[in-house]
Amino acid sequence: MIVLTWGLLEAAFYIYCLYKKQQFQKYIRPANVPTAEERRSLFWNCYHIVCEDVEPWLTGWFYVIKSPTHEAPAFHEIYRENVATWLSWAFWVESLDVVRKNQAWAAELEWMLSTIEQRCSIKFSEGYNDEIRCIRPNLDPVQSLHRPLIMYVGSYLLTVLFNCVFFERFWKFERRGTDAPGVMFGHLLRPFYKPSPMGKSEHMFHHLVYWYRPPGGKHVTNTSQAAASSPTPIVFFHGIGGGDTFYGEFIYRLLKSSGHRPIFCIELPYASMRLVEHIPSPEETVAEVERMLDLHGYQEAIFVGHSLGTAAASWVSNLAPQRVGGMVLVDPICFMLNYHHVAYNMLCRVPKTVLEHLILYFVSRELYVNYYISRHFQWYRSILFVQDAPTPDSPAGAVSAEEHLEQHSENTLKKPLQNATVYLSEHDPLVDSYAIDKYLTFSGVPVRMMEKAGHAEFLIRGPWKKEILSQIEKAARIVD
Repeated sequence: MIVLTWGLLEAAFYIYCLYKKQQFQKYIRPANVPTAEERRSLFWNCYHIVCEDVEPWLTGWFYVIKSPTHEAPAFHEIYRENVATWLSWAFWVESLDVVRKNQAWAAELEWMLSTIEQRCSIKFSEGYNDEIRCIRPNLDPVQSLHRPLIMYVGSYLLTVLFNCVFFERFWKFERRGTDAPGVMFGHLLRPFYKPSPMGKSEHMFHHLVYWYRPPGGKHVTNTSQAAASSPTPIVFFHGIGGGDTFYGEFIYRLLKSSGHRPIFCIELPYASMRLVEHIPSPEETVAEVERMLDLHGYQEAIFVGHSLGTAAASWVSNLAPQRVGGMVLVDPICFMLNYHHVAYNMLCRVPKTVLEHLILYFVSRELYVNYYISRHFQWYRSILFVQDAPTPDSPAGAVSAEEHLEQHSENTLKKPLQNATVYLSEHDPLVDSYAIDKYLTFSGVPVRMMEKAGHAEFLIRGPWKKEILSQIEKAARIVD
């Protein structure tokens, strides 16, 4: 009887997922599409990174339709209208037809095409090559591989157990933020336990759920007075997958090395296999992170992020740089997002290795994670430039990419990056670690290459984990 009942539940859940997948195909226009001024700045920032490398940059965003492995086309196979189609998505999050119907947008698009051709000394063939296709996450279909209900129930139970036993009981964290339905868990996974009361502050948050541990785990009523005498706090953003549960041992080590500091662990439920459709924008997330810091009496913090968490740290860096006292970014996806690697490897890559198959099934093809990446992840809000590039209107506007990088120094970096350290995995299957290493090193950002490590392997490599934890504490001491 139990087996039959569960089988019926699994069948119903399968039908539900088919319905949601069909529903998720709908195009969602972001509320924060770049303005004309922002597009111009974004274009020049990207140009100064790719101008010496334009062919591999552009071909990476395309693949041959008939290729079973989604092979990139030759550069000469990319025609002018193919490039226009990609630019329309990249800068307007729209199809080419929609952009061309707007006279001002059409003129701006033509300017971009002409500028690329003139400054990079290339000439695209006229027309459209229908044998290739460009990667456009917000417009391409949402893809998924079905996961049985028991996987979500197991993940839910593990998360609840971890939160109750470790976060609340042993580590003395308090759950704060909103308890609105559908934010922490999807409506099918509403918790069967009542979390600890979050007090009067709950109404201040609509999107953010976080865990807070004051210095030494000693909770007090007068947070402002306590904050005035406490050291610089640490804010941790987890990556895609299992949420903070996946980082349990790392958080434990963080408490050992920096437990005398206030620590915030931010939940990103929409990227944690919780059937969550509530996805705040970067602006909404940053506004509530600022509110969180103000509520506890802190002006700035050290932001630590892994994988997708580095994009969240980038949101804060771009939208509220005054809040960032320093950063430690591990396996970052926020650098050089104008290249194809993250989009291709998460959405289009045909896996070859065991790790790539695991990423495909457990991460990139999970329905709700793919929905977030395909409809809500915005590269132009998540990319972190080391410094705003000069434009032709400025005296330095004509410098080459190499000259532009070499002119950077630690004193000219954006404020959040002046006390930052980046850790790259040498064999990261999501990004081009060596390209990012070159970009950041030329710019004066301290970089550590974790040799022979894959994505997230720092969690099981003691020496690297120890160094990262030590660097977090060092960054915090600089701000103290």
